[in-house]
Amino acid sequence: MMLVLASTAEAQWRTYENERHGYRLHVPPGAEQPVLSDSGDGVTYAVEHGQLRVHGTILMGRTFEEEARDRLDAAVADGWRVNYENIQPRTATFDMSGDGIIRYVHAIEICDGAAAFFEYDYHRWDVKLLRPIFKHMVKSLQATGACAGDVARIPYPTD
Repeated sequence: MMLVLASTAEAQWRTYENERHGYRLHVPPGAEQPVLSDSGDGVTYAVEHGQLRVHGTILMGRTFEEEARDRLDAAVADGWRVNYENIQPRTATFDMSGDGIIRYVHAIEICDGAAAFFEYDYHRWDVKLLRPIFKHMVKSLQATGACAGDVARIPYPTD
């Protein structure tokens, strides 16, 4: 059943692209009307199983690892419990929980002192359903434009 759901949903993926920061991401099936941020850094989607926030940031002279670590530390200070973390020089993934909600975060360093993040909040009972969606989203979060280089590996429906 899970394989059928993942392959059926494949045709419904859309692409969100942010030209300001130079990144793009596949948005999962069921994502509804994005709300654009006032700054133009990203969007927020209501999704069937929670909420998806996608945004870019300027690192302001900090390393990508410092930015990711500070975001994780801020979440812990806000009461989130860390379930998993993997912060590398150019990528970061962490998973936190609180009050029955799980927040899955993945980020990449783009170039020129910028980074892109997606954060997906969902109910803990949806974890098995969302695993293949997160796997696809992680692969799809990529730099675009001059920053893309040879990083862009997977095809997009809009290409």
